[in-house]
Amino acid sequence: MKIILIFVLILCFVCISCSDAGDPPTGNGGGITIDTVSFSSDIAPLIVNTSCLNSGCHGNGSSAGGLNLGSGTYDDIINATGTNGAIIIIDSALLSNFYLKLTSNPPFGIQMPLGSSALSTTSLDKVKDWINQGAEDN
Repeated sequence: MKIILIFVLILCFVCISCSDAGDPPTGNGGGITIDTVSFSSDIAPLIVNTSCLNSGCHGNGSSAGGLNLGSGTYDDIINATGTNGAIIIIDSALLSNFYLKLTSNPPFGIQMPLGSSALSTTSLDKVKDWINQGAEDN
């Protein structure tokens, strides 16, 4: 019994002496920084430079799948709806058809952009981050 009591006392002493182990961690878990994604520099070029607009699928009067992205401006993209609803759900890339249709396993139809190579992982991450960051006009 004395051994257990001594052990408990030692354990308490060790815990008390270690109670000031520094400040609790702050930030987003490990110092990972996510750069702000810009619509004008990062997202608009993806739309304009793929077949989204220039193949006659979703631009300037064309509306494959019920989706017309106009000329690819911010307002055109943020307000766009297709047969399957709004394409951008602000703050949720995993609910946004715009992001989901660019992934290798979209929830409906085939992966976009049709007629072009699939987006790189970096580009796909930018789309995801832009939407999750609030899909701002920046």
